[in-house]
Amino acid sequence: MNEPKVTVLLMNYKRKKNLPEIISSLKSQSVSCRIFLWNNANTPYEDDRLDLIINSSQNLKCWPRWGLSAYTDTPYIMSHDDDFQLGSSDCLEILINELENNYIPGRAVGFSGVRLGSDLSFFPTDFQKKLRKIKIHKGAKHISNPGQDKIVDVIKGRLIFCKRYDLSNLPTFADEAEDMDDIFVSSYLSKGKLGHHLVTSALNEKIIELPGGDGEMALSQMENWEDLRSRVARRCFSVE
Repeated sequence: MNEPKVTVLLMNYKRKKNLPEIISSLKSQSVSCRIFLWNNANTPYEDDRLDLIINSSQNLKCWPRWGLSAYTDTPYIMSHDDDFQLGSSDCLEILINELENNYIPGRAVGFSGVRLGSDLSFFPTDFQKKLRKIKIHKGAKHISNPGQDKIVDVIKGRLIFCKRYDLSNLPTFADEAEDMDDIFVSSYLSKGKLGHHLVTSALNEKIIELPGGDGEMALSQMENWEDLRSRVARRCFSVE
Protein backbone atom coordinates (compact mmCIF):
# COMPACT_ATOMS: atom_id res chain seq x y z
CA MET A 1 0.00 0.00 0.00
CA ASN A 2 1.28 3.43 -0.93
CA GLU A 3 1.91 5.91 1.87
CA PRO A 4 -1.23 8.04 2.41
CA LYS A 5 -1.10 11.49 0.83
CA VAL A 6 -4.44 12.85 2.02
CA THR A 7 -6.18 12.91 5.38
CA VAL A 8 -9.95 13.11 5.06
CA LEU A 9 -11.80 14.89 7.88
CA LEU A 10 -15.16 13.15 7.64
CA MET A 11 -18.15 14.56 9.49
CA ASN A 12 -21.28 12.68 10.55
CA TYR A 13 -24.40 13.75 12.40
CA LYS A 14 -27.58 11.84 11.50
CA ARG A 15 -26.62 10.30 8.17
CA LYS A 16 -24.97 7.11 9.47
CA LYS A 17 -26.49 5.08 6.62
CA ASN A 18 -24.37 7.06 4.15
CA LEU A 19 -21.05 6.34 5.85
CA PRO A 20 -20.30 2.84 4.46
CA GLU A 21 -20.65 4.10 0.88
CA ILE A 22 -18.58 7.20 1.61
CA ILE A 23 -15.81 5.18 3.23
CA SER A 24 -15.82 2.65 0.38
CA SER A 25 -15.46 5.41 -2.20
CA LEU A 26 -12.54 6.91 -0.28
CA LYS A 27 -10.81 3.56 0.13
CA SER A 28 -11.14 2.89 -3.61
CA GLN A 29 -9.22 6.04 -4.58
CA SER A 30 -6.09 5.73 -6.70
CA VAL A 31 -4.36 7.90 -4.09
CA SER A 32 -4.20 6.37 -0.63
CA CYS A 33 -5.81 8.35 2.21
CA ARG A 34 -6.38 8.30 5.94
CA ILE A 35 -9.94 8.79 7.13
CA PHE A 36 -10.62 10.55 10.42
CA LEU A 37 -14.27 10.59 11.51
CA TRP A 38 -15.81 13.16 13.84
CA ASN A 39 -19.14 11.62 14.81
CA ASN A 40 -21.67 14.10 16.25
CA ALA A 41 -24.46 11.50 16.47
CA ASN A 42 -25.73 10.32 19.82
CA THR A 43 -24.68 6.72 19.11
CA PRO A 44 -21.09 5.53 18.61
CA TYR A 45 -19.94 4.53 15.16
CA GLU A 46 -17.34 1.90 14.37
CA ASP A 47 -15.71 0.82 11.11
CA ASP A 48 -12.37 -0.94 10.88
CA ARG A 49 -11.52 1.00 7.72
CA LEU A 50 -11.38 4.27 9.64
CA ASP A 51 -7.99 5.42 10.94
CA LEU A 52 -9.37 7.57 13.76
CA ILE A 53 -12.86 7.91 15.26
CA ILE A 54 -14.07 10.54 17.70
CA ASN A 55 -17.55 9.75 19.03
CA SER A 56 -18.71 13.01 20.56
CA SER A 57 -21.19 12.98 23.44
CA GLN A 58 -22.97 15.98 21.91
CA ASN A 59 -23.39 17.66 18.54
CA LEU A 60 -20.48 20.11 18.29
CA LYS A 61 -21.23 20.76 14.61
CA CYS A 62 -18.49 21.19 12.01
CA TRP A 63 -15.65 23.05 13.67
CA PRO A 64 -14.05 20.24 15.75
CA ARG A 65 -13.08 18.16 12.70
CA TRP A 66 -10.42 20.71 11.78
CA GLY A 67 -8.59 20.01 15.02
CA LEU A 68 -8.05 16.45 13.82
CA SER A 69 -5.64 17.77 11.19
CA ALA A 70 -3.07 18.11 13.99
CA TYR A 71 -2.92 14.31 14.26
CA THR A 72 -1.63 13.53 10.78
CA ASP A 73 1.43 14.19 8.66
CA THR A 74 -0.04 13.80 5.16
CA PRO A 75 0.71 16.63 2.71
CA TYR A 76 -2.98 17.31 2.06
CA ILE A 77 -6.15 17.73 4.13
CA MET A 78 -9.72 17.40 2.87
CA SER A 79 -13.02 18.05 4.66
CA HIS A 80 -15.85 15.71 3.69
CA ASP A 81 -19.51 15.99 4.70
CA ASP A 82 -21.83 13.00 5.09
CA ASP A 83 -24.27 13.81 2.28
CA PHE A 84 -22.20 12.96 -0.81
CA GLN A 85 -19.55 10.54 -2.02
CA LEU A 86 -16.73 10.66 -4.54
CA GLY A 87 -18.02 9.12 -7.76
CA SER A 88 -14.81 7.91 -9.36
CA SER A 89 -11.53 6.45 -8.17
CA ASP A 90 -9.43 9.38 -9.46
CA CYS A 91 -11.07 12.19 -7.47
CA LEU A 92 -8.27 12.62 -4.91
CA GLU A 93 -5.70 12.45 -7.68
CA ILE A 94 -7.58 15.16 -9.57
CA LEU A 95 -7.72 17.38 -6.49
CA ILE A 96 -3.98 17.02 -5.89
CA ASN A 97 -3.22 17.92 -9.51
CA GLU A 98 -5.64 20.85 -9.51
CA LEU A 99 -4.12 22.27 -6.35
CA GLU A 100 -0.52 21.78 -7.42
CA ASN A 101 -1.05 23.13 -10.94
CA ASN A 102 -2.82 26.25 -9.63
CA TYR A 103 -1.10 26.65 -6.29
CA ILE A 104 -0.50 29.89 -4.49
CA PRO A 105 0.13 29.86 -0.72
CA GLY A 106 -3.08 29.24 1.17
CA ARG A 107 -5.19 28.23 -1.81
CA ALA A 108 -7.97 25.68 -1.34
CA VAL A 109 -9.81 23.74 -4.03
CA GLY A 110 -13.34 22.31 -4.03
CA PHE A 111 -16.35 21.50 -6.19
CA SER A 112 -18.50 24.40 -4.96
CA GLY A 113 -17.87 27.88 -3.65
CA VAL A 114 -19.06 31.47 -3.36
CA ARG A 115 -18.05 34.83 -4.71
CA LEU A 116 -19.18 37.23 -2.02
CA GLY A 117 -21.13 40.35 -2.88
CA SER A 118 -19.44 43.75 -2.95
CA ASP A 119 -20.71 44.26 0.60
CA LEU A 120 -19.30 40.81 1.56
CA SER A 121 -22.81 39.32 1.71
CA PHE A 122 -22.95 35.55 1.31
CA PHE A 123 -26.32 35.48 -0.48
CA PRO A 124 -27.89 37.80 -3.06
CA THR A 125 -30.76 39.96 -1.84
CA ASP A 126 -34.31 39.35 -3.07
CA PHE A 127 -33.95 42.40 -5.34
CA GLN A 128 -30.72 41.08 -6.81
CA LYS A 129 -32.41 37.74 -7.47
CA LYS A 130 -35.13 39.56 -9.42
CA LEU A 131 -32.51 41.39 -11.47
CA ARG A 132 -31.00 38.07 -12.49
CA LYS A 133 -34.24 37.15 -14.21
CA ILE A 134 -33.44 39.91 -16.70
CA LYS A 135 -29.77 38.85 -16.84
CA ILE A 136 -28.41 41.58 -14.58
CA HIS A 137 -26.07 39.80 -12.18
CA LYS A 138 -25.39 41.59 -8.91
CA GLY A 139 -24.48 40.36 -5.43
CA ALA A 140 -23.06 37.09 -4.20
CA LYS A 141 -22.74 34.23 -6.66
CA HIS A 142 -22.79 30.54 -5.72
CA ILE A 143 -20.76 28.34 -8.06
CA SER A 144 -20.81 24.58 -8.60
CA ASN A 145 -20.16 22.39 -11.63
CA PRO A 146 -18.65 25.30 -13.60
CA GLY A 147 -17.88 25.00 -17.29
CA GLN A 148 -14.34 26.03 -16.44
CA ASP A 149 -12.39 26.61 -13.24
CA LYS A 150 -13.64 29.62 -11.27
CA ILE A 151 -11.94 31.80 -8.66
CA VAL A 152 -14.01 32.27 -5.50
CA ASP A 153 -13.75 33.76 -2.03
CA VAL A 154 -15.13 30.79 -0.08
CA ILE A 155 -14.91 27.07 -0.75
CA LYS A 156 -18.03 25.43 0.66
CA GLY A 157 -17.27 23.12 3.55
CA ARG A 158 -18.71 19.96 2.03
CA LEU A 159 -15.28 19.48 0.45
CA ILE A 160 -12.33 21.76 1.13
CA PHE A 161 -8.99 20.45 -0.18
CA CYS A 162 -5.79 22.20 0.87
CA LYS A 163 -2.20 21.66 1.98
CA ARG A 164 -1.75 20.64 5.60
CA TYR A 165 1.09 23.15 5.95
CA ASP A 166 -1.29 26.00 5.14
CA LEU A 167 -3.49 25.02 8.09
CA SER A 168 -0.63 25.45 10.56
CA ASN A 169 -1.69 27.35 13.70
CA LEU A 170 -5.38 27.19 12.84
CA PRO A 171 -7.22 28.49 15.94
CA THR A 172 -8.93 25.88 18.07
CA PHE A 173 -11.88 28.14 18.85
CA ALA A 174 -13.74 30.35 16.40
CA ASP A 175 -16.81 31.40 18.46
CA GLU A 176 -19.70 32.39 16.16
CA ALA A 177 -17.81 31.18 13.10
CA GLU A 178 -17.66 27.62 14.41
CA ASP A 179 -20.98 26.92 12.70
CA MET A 180 -19.55 28.48 9.53
CA ASP A 181 -16.27 26.60 9.38
CA ASP A 182 -16.00 26.91 5.61
CA ILE A 183 -16.09 30.72 5.75
CA PHE A 184 -13.60 30.86 8.60
CA VAL A 185 -11.18 28.32 7.08
CA SER A 186 -11.36 29.98 3.66
CA SER A 187 -10.54 33.35 5.19
CA TYR A 188 -7.80 31.89 7.38
CA LEU A 189 -6.10 30.27 4.39
CA SER A 190 -6.32 33.44 2.28
CA LYS A 191 -5.38 35.75 5.20
CA GLY A 192 -8.67 37.56 4.72
CA LYS A 193 -8.16 38.30 1.04
CA LEU A 194 -10.81 37.81 -1.62
CA GLY A 195 -10.50 35.86 -4.85
CA HIS A 196 -8.02 33.33 -3.51
CA HIS A 197 -9.61 29.90 -3.93
CA LEU A 198 -10.56 27.65 -6.83
CA VAL A 199 -13.74 25.77 -7.75
CA THR A 200 -12.54 23.14 -10.18
CA SER A 201 -14.48 21.92 -13.19
CA ALA A 202 -12.48 18.67 -13.14
CA LEU A 203 -14.89 17.14 -10.60
CA ASN A 204 -18.01 17.82 -12.67
CA GLU A 205 -20.20 14.67 -12.74
CA LYS A 206 -17.84 12.98 -10.25
CA ILE A 207 -19.77 13.90 -7.09
CA ILE A 208 -22.68 11.65 -6.09
CA GLU A 209 -25.33 13.23 -3.86
CA LEU A 210 -26.58 11.01 -1.03
CA PRO A 211 -29.85 11.14 0.97
CA GLY A 212 -30.35 13.77 3.63
CA GLY A 213 -28.49 16.74 2.19
CA ASP A 214 -31.49 19.06 2.43
CA GLY A 215 -33.09 17.43 5.44
CA GLU A 216 -34.09 19.05 8.71
CA MET A 217 -30.67 18.32 10.26
CA ALA A 218 -28.91 20.48 7.66
CA LEU A 219 -27.39 23.67 9.05
CA SER A 220 -29.08 25.57 6.22
CA GLN A 221 -32.40 24.96 8.02
CA MET A 222 -31.29 27.16 10.93
CA GLU A 223 -33.30 30.31 11.60
CA ASN A 224 -31.71 33.43 10.05
CA TRP A 225 -29.19 31.22 8.24
CA GLU A 226 -28.56 33.66 5.40
CA ASP A 227 -28.07 36.64 7.72
CA LEU A 228 -25.69 34.65 9.90
CA ARG A 229 -23.61 33.50 6.93
CA SER A 230 -23.27 37.08 5.70
CA ARG A 231 -22.39 38.39 9.15
CA VAL A 232 -19.58 35.85 9.55
CA ALA A 233 -18.30 36.56 6.02
CA ARG A 234 -18.09 40.29 6.76
CA ARG A 235 -16.22 39.59 9.98
CA CYS A 236 -13.73 37.18 8.39
CA PHE A 237 -12.85 39.00 5.17
CA SER A 238 -11.33 42.35 4.36
CA VAL A 239 -11.20 44.28 1.11
CA GLU A 240 -7.85 45.71 0.06
